[in-house]
Amino acid sequence: MSDYQSFGGPGPAPASPLARRLRRKWTLLLMASVAVILCITVAPGASTPAIFSTLTSRSMQGRTTSYVIPHPGVVGLSRRQHKTKIHSDASTAMGPNTKVRLETEIDRKGRKRIAYRASGWNKWRWKGNNINYIQSGEEGTPILFVHGFGAHAYHWRYQIPELSKKHRVYSLCLLGYGWSDKSTTAPYSAEFWATQVADFIRDVIGEKTVLVGNSIGAVTSLAAAAQYPDLVNGLVMVNAAGKFGDMEPDKTGELKPKDPKCQKKNPFVKAAEEFGKDVVASGIFYSTRFRIPQILKQVYADKDQVDDDLIKSISSAALDPNALGTFQGLYRAPFRGGLTVNKMMSMLPQDMRVLLLWGQQDPWMQPEKADQIMKVCDQYGLQCDYVPLDAGHCPQDDNPTALNENLMSW
Repeated sequence: MSDYQSFGGPGPAPASPLARRLRRKWTLLLMASVAVILCITVAPGASTPAIFSTLTSRSMQGRTTSYVIPHPGVVGLSRRQHKTKIHSDASTAMGPNTKVRLETEIDRKGRKRIAYRASGWNKWRWKGNNINYIQSGEEGTPILFVHGFGAHAYHWRYQIPELSKKHRVYSLCLLGYGWSDKSTTAPYSAEFWATQVADFIRDVIGEKTVLVGNSIGAVTSLAAAAQYPDLVNGLVMVNAAGKFGDMEPDKTGELKPKDPKCQKKNPFVKAAEEFGKDVVASGIFYSTRFRIPQILKQVYADKDQVDDDLIKSISSAALDPNALGTFQGLYRAPFRGGLTVNKMMSMLPQDMRVLLLWGQQDPWMQPEKADQIMKVCDQYGLQCDYVPLDAGHCPQDDNPTALNENLMSW
C-alpha cells in the first residue's frame, strides 16, 4: 500500500509493465554500483568468494541460473621463487607462424615445467587476430589444452613437457586471454570459443584431437566436442564451469519458449542491462587487480604453487590497452549462448570417451557438480570416468603430478 492509500487517498496510477521492468532493472543496477564502490573504496580486503558468489547467479523473472566466474586477469604482487632452468630458448622474434623452442625448468619440488616467457610463444591468425599457443612433441595422439577464465596457455606448464614425451601437445590462449589479442567486440561465449578450438584443430593440428579443459575451458571443450565431434578424439573436463541451472538428469537443458532469454527485449531495457554488466565488470576488474595472489590462494590447495611466474603470467593481461573493454566482454560470456552443460552432454556421440578430473577442495565448483555430470552420463549412456583429486579449482597447477598420472593412464 502506498503512502497515499494509507491515508485514504486513491493512490497513484498503476505503472505500465515497461515502467515496472525499467524500475526493477535500474534498482538492481544501482545496488550493483553501490556494491562495486564498496568493494573498491571500503573493503579492499573483503573476501573474494563473497563477491564472486554474488555474481555467480542472476535472477530473471523469478528464475535463477547459476554461472561460474573464476579469477580475472589482474595485477598482483610477487614473491621469491625457487627454480632451475635446464634448457635455453633459442628464439627471440615473434611473428605469425613463428615456432618457438620451449624453455623448461625444475621447480622447488623437482618437477619439470615450462618456463615463463613474457613475450609469449607461437602465433596463429584467426579471424584477423593473433592467437598465441604453445606446442611440443613430435608424434603420438595430439592433445589440446584449453585454459579457464582469466588464465592462458601457460597455465598448463606442468602438463606440456610431461605429456609431450608420448604425444603432440598444444596449449591454446583463447581470444581475449593471455598473449592472444584482446578484442573488445568479440561475442565471447563457450560456443564462440568452441569455433576457435575447432578451427585450430583444422588449421594447426590437422587431425582428431583429445581436448583437455579446465573451468571455462572445460565447457568450451565440451561445446567443441558436442558441435564438432568429427574433430575430437576424447574429452577431459577438469573442474568444469558452465551453466548448471537445470542439470537434473530428466531435463534436456534446452531453452523453453517462455524462458526470458527467448523473449524479445525492449532495446532500452537491453541497453540498461548491458550498461549494468559493464559497471559490475569494471568494479571487479579494478577492485581485484592488486589482489591476484590472495585470489589464487583461495582456490589452490597448495598455496606455495602461487609463485612469481604464475602471478606475472595472469597479471600481464591487465596491462593491455584493451584490457578493461575486453574484460567487460568476457564478463558477459556466461550470459550468452543457449546451451547448458546437460544439453551439450546429450549431443556427444556415445563412443566418445569422457574423463572428469575434479579437485575436491574447489570452493567455486564443488564435487557435487561432477556428480551431476556423471548422472547425465548415465542417462545418455556415455563412457564417462570420474577421478577425484586432492586439489582446488586448478588441479593441473595445484597438484600436477596426480593430474598428469591420470591423463597418461587414461
